[in-house]
Amino acid sequence: MRLKKMMSLLLALAMSFALAVPAFAAEPDGGNEGIMPLTQNLITDGSVETSQGYSTRPFTTTPANGKYIRVWFRNNLDKAVEVMLVPVGSTEPVAQATATKDKDGVIVFTIPTPDQPCSYFIMVEDLATGGRISGRLSATQYIVRPADH
Repeated sequence: MRLKKMMSLLLALAMSFALAVPAFAAEPDGGNEGIMPLTQNLITDGSVETSQGYSTRPFTTTPANGKYIRVWFRNNLDKAVEVMLVPVGSTEPVAQATATKDKDGVIVFTIPTPDQPCSYFIMVEDLATGGRISGRLSATQYIVRPADH
């Protein structure tokens, strides 16, 4: 009987120590607890489905909301597409990324004049065939440089 009580006590102690392990986990570098300070959603088009290339409506950055734009596209198709950030009034992208079925297209762009509003739009194209586009798209403005993935 005494052995059973001792074993129960040891087991209860071991389980108590196991619960305390997550409390001693290391904090991420930078001290922001891994939370990216989101400033402004610029584009939240969600699902994109077209038979040809896709362009968003123009959007304008806000100087107080940071100097970084992060564009993200998740491709639903088995072919690669190009995701391009283009200034309004231009046809040449200032940044671009390739999105495949297995790899999201992510652009992190530093706004050249963050103290002034800047207007852009996003184009998603299948440069090989000019065909169908299917996926999810978003663009966000940040104060702190976001991750490239």
